[in-house]
Amino acid sequence: MQQVIQTASAVVDGRLTPREAVTILATMTRDALPAARLLRQQEPDVAEAYRQLIVAVGRELRRQEPTSDEPRYLRALTEDLANLHQALG
Repeated sequence: MQQVIQTASAVVDGRLTPREAVTILATMTRDALPAARLLRQQEPDVAEAYRQLIVAVGRELRRQEPTSDEPRYLRALTEDLANLHQALG
């Protein structure tokens, strides 16, 4: 789960392109969702902190979308983050 957030954050700060991040997240997101649900049950305060971070990263990715050369990849990233956000509660 942390790796999903870190990967999306790497797009925000320019360390990865959206296309690179989508490729990386293709394998991570599937495993992150059950981990997020478990975290929500076991450590709700930590889950809420991650949710807030996801909102901030997602907001920045959406802000970048209109000027991006890869808007569909940014949308895919925000969809992955939205799924993770939902799993966290």
